[in-house]
Parts: sequence; C-alpha cells; structure tokens
Amino acid sequence: MMESRGIERNRSETVLRWIAAGLALAVLLLAAACGGEDRPAERADGSAEVIGMAAAQAPVARPAIPVETTTMAPPTYAATSVLPLEPEEPPVTWAEAEAAFLEGRYGEAVDLFGRYVERRPTGPWGHYMLGLSAWKGGYLELAEAHLMESVLIDPDHVRGRVNLARVLIELGQSAAAEGHARIAEELDPADVAAKRTLARALAENGDHEGALARYEEALWIDPEDRWSLNNMGHLMIQRGEHEEAVGPLALAVRLDTTNATFLNNLGSALANAGMGDGVDTDAIAQAYLEELWGCPGEAADTVARRR
Repeated sequence: MMESRGIERNRSETVLRWIAAGLALAVLLLAAACGGEDRPAERADGSAEVIGMAAAQAPVARPAIPVETTTMAPPTYAATSVLPLEPEEPPVTWAEAEAAFLEGRYGEAVDLFGRYVERRPTGPWGHYMLGLSAWKGGYLELAEAHLMESVLIDPDHVRGRVNLARVLIELGQSAAAEGHARIAEELDPADVAAKRTLARALAENGDHEGALARYEEALWIDPEDRWSLNNMGHLMIQRGEHEEAVGPLALAVRLDTTNATFLNNLGSALANAGMGDGVDTDAIAQAYLEELWGCPGEAADTVARRR
C-alpha cells in the first residue's frame, strides 16, 4: 500500500516537471518571437551593444501629450463682392428746391422736390410743388400723380385742386377736372383761380353759358384778372360773338401788352367784328373796365375791399 502511494507520487512529480518544462519552453519561444525585431544593434566592430540591467529594467516614459497653447482664430467667412456705400446725399431744403422752380429750372426743381418728398412723404406741399414743377416742365402724368397725392393728403388743399384740374384739362380729362374745380370753388368761393379753372372745364364739357357765368363771377371779384378776360373773349370768338369779345380782350391787352396770346385773340376779334386798324382799343378797354366796376352785388364790394 505504501509502495503504491510512492509510485503515484513519483508519477505526479514527473508530470509536473514535464508541464513546467513545457511552459518554460513556451515562454522562451514567445520571447524569441516578440524580440526578433529588437536585437541589440551591432557596433562597427561587429560586437553587440549590451544594455545594462538597470537600463533594461527602468520604466519606459510615456510620450507627453502635446498641450495646445495657441488661441484658435475666430471662424472666417468667404468674402463677398459688396460694393462700397456711396456717401449719402445731403437733404434738400425747401428754399433750394423753390429757388429752382422760381428761376424756371423746372427739370432741376422736379429732381429737388422729388428728393424733398422722399424725406417728407406725408406733407401735401411737397407733393404740390413737385406736381407743379412737373407740369411746368411738361411731365403731365407725373404732375397729375403728385397733385392728386397732395389733395389726398389734404382734401381742403384749394391750390392743389385748382392746379390738378388744370393738368387734367390738358390731359383731356375735363370731366374729372370739373369735379376738382367745383370742390375748390366750394372750399373758397372768393378764389378767382378756382372760378376761372371751373369755367375752362365747363367750356371743355360744352357748357358755354355756365363757363361765361363763372368768368363773369371771377371778374366781379377781380376785374383785372387777365386770364379770365382772355379766356372769356376767346370763348366768345368760338361762339361767333366777335364784337362782344373785343371789350374783355382789349382790357387784357392793356393789362399785358407783351402777351402774344392776348394780342392774337384781340386781332382775331377785331377782324371778324369788322373794326378797322384805327379803332381805339384803349377806350374800349376803359369802357369795359367801368362796366365791370359797375356790376352790382357782393362781388363788386369784394373788389373794393381788396383795393
């Protein structure tokens, strides 16, 4: 029994020795496989460089992680082709724009009042003067637009309605012109320009009697309103009333001897009335003026007060 146990113990020890030997061999083979590329470098004389035990056993230092010390630049954007801003034009003053209008530089006045209106779009007078400048400069559609804007902003703008009616007459819109002229007359019954413009619109619409009546009302207020005198005389010529036309036309010419329109109309009336070259038109003008001054009613009193 003791012998068999000794035999088993010897066998176990033998097996363990074989296992240990196998493990040692495996470790050597593994070390040889891993260290094949890291052989000691050979010196120039052919001997191998031996690394000391202390150096071989020293811990390998890990490479330091580089610390970023530079500041990142802010993100940049691709440049776009932006044109440089032009310097802003200085604001236009009312006096500057009005001076251009009064000096007859209507094209420049249109530009100046246009810039003026851009900064003050809600004021009626800027639109009014822009419309007036455009009318004088021959830009009728532009004139209509801004004169209309002036009366939309201020419905009681008498001058705006009067001049809008004038522009509409030139555009062939006499019916619309009559409407604005009537409103202007209602707003200011003593306004001569409103009555004269309404008379023109009535004449264009075929109401000659109404037109003549409005001209007479205007002349009761101002017997020396030259354009009412001329327009009434011209309407009389159109109606074939040449002799009746001589009086108002003679007075218009006496008030303005340089106006070619007045002179031509008077010459036409005289010729068609059969009056010779020796006729005293000044005496005819004076007689007609005295006739106007003698008109009864409140209008004549208005003239006296104005004088």
